[in-house]
Amino acid sequence: MFETRAELDGLQRLLDESFERSDNIRYSGFGPEHRLSAAQLAGFQGVRLMAVASVNSKGEPRAAPRSAAFLHGKFYLASNSKSTMVRRLALHPALGFTYFESRLLIIGHGEPALLRRGTTAFKEASPQWVEAFRGGEDALEGMDLLLRLDADHLVAFAANPDRYPDGWRTTR
Repeated sequence: MFETRAELDGLQRLLDESFERSDNIRYSGFGPEHRLSAAQLAGFQGVRLMAVASVNSKGEPRAAPRSAAFLHGKFYLASNSKSTMVRRLALHPALGFTYFESRLLIIGHGEPALLRRGTTAFKEASPQWVEAFRGGEDALEGMDLLLRLDADHLVAFAANPDRYPDGWRTTR
């Protein structure tokens, strides 16, 4: 877990506000009793595959699988400045993302912050990305960006929220 108390508090506010703003939205059968707290969500360990959506120049949605790590209460993606998604983000800086497995669902929307290789922000986040990648020395090979997803909407649900974070950490 990489989160400080202040980061967890901010994350909990975002989760609460997002859930309150979306009371008419049904999330695949998940209700209020299925919500995960910030401390539970902080159990998102390692690098995992999530669906990330942006829009093309015509405003059409495009989704693709991307590797993501959860660091300091935010999701991070490794990328390359020449990627199609990064070019799209230059025109329309908004992302949607969804992580799902079995009976776990995390959905967010927001803007990406581009952390370029060589900047202080990249230098601070990249060792944690490598650690989340389970120490893979080539975890950032060919990647010159980390995209920090600054969500303005984030919800997280589990069919059995009482299994997290303990089950979350021990089964991965």
